[in-house]
Amino acid sequence: MKNVMKVFAAGRRLFLPLVIVAHGLALAQPIQVPRYDDADEYLPSAQKKNKENARLFLQQQPEEELFKVASPRNVLVDVVANVPKDADVGIVILLGGSGVLSIVNDRLDRSFSFQPRTRDFWWANKIATFIVDAPSDRLGKDGISDVSWRAGPEHRTDLKAVLDEVSKRFAGPLVLFGHSNGAHSLGNAAGLDIPNVRAYLFSSPAHFKAGSAALTQLQYKLPTLVFAHRKDACGSAPAREVEGFYTGLNANTKKLIWMEGGFDPISGACGPFAPHSYFGIEKQVIDAMASEIRKVVQ
Repeated sequence: MKNVMKVFAAGRRLFLPLVIVAHGLALAQPIQVPRYDDADEYLPSAQKKNKENARLFLQQQPEEELFKVASPRNVLVDVVANVPKDADVGIVILLGGSGVLSIVNDRLDRSFSFQPRTRDFWWANKIATFIVDAPSDRLGKDGISDVSWRAGPEHRTDLKAVLDEVSKRFAGPLVLFGHSNGAHSLGNAAGLDIPNVRAYLFSSPAHFKAGSAALTQLQYKLPTLVFAHRKDACGSAPAREVEGFYTGLNANTKKLIWMEGGFDPISGACGPFAPHSYFGIEKQVIDAMASEIRKVVQ
């Protein structure tokens, strides 16, 4: 379905042709705000400190595609996907932080947070990836940092549209994966009835902050995995509080997995290059996650 998107930039309206997945919706002019890309602001400093030559980001690969999902509330949500030929499980990646990807000319560019920079490790484990961007009306600097918005009805509407589309593109079992602030998106999506979602995966969940109580008040009807780093010093997800979060999770089947090691941090404690984001042990973490997923997904 061809459509037209209205973009507001520098006080002007630009009209760009698009192909979007609209689910039968007549969306002539989806709400769109300019995208804030934090790569220019944060990457130069990290690159100077990167003595270990660690991978800091992974741009879109030839086998990946970006598609746009139209939500009933008149916004678009970008999804960057790859389904390897041998993939038998899919993981839906709900981003932490602001939730805004670095996208240039409809291609994933320099998103440097834990989940985008590690997606090829999933492919090596025969797992498809679907990275969910912030919606088109919340692409500014704050994005979807507000955990109350992440837990609310607008986000739920967007997530349902995305998960319905992902389910059409991938028939196998799906796992919802929320890292840091993404835990609140996962909690919201856990209330949806998506038949092929089979498990939930939290990593470094940002549970120790205002507005987070709902995470342990929800009912998780599917197997739930929680990954954490022993030296996570992020104020929203400190290692010392993880056991309490895990104990409070209302899930019939759950498991807590601790990770250790990695490089010295080159970002803040809640940033992408610190124990909070498994800096220096990314492959080991994804491999461990893939192994645990296969134990619970049938």
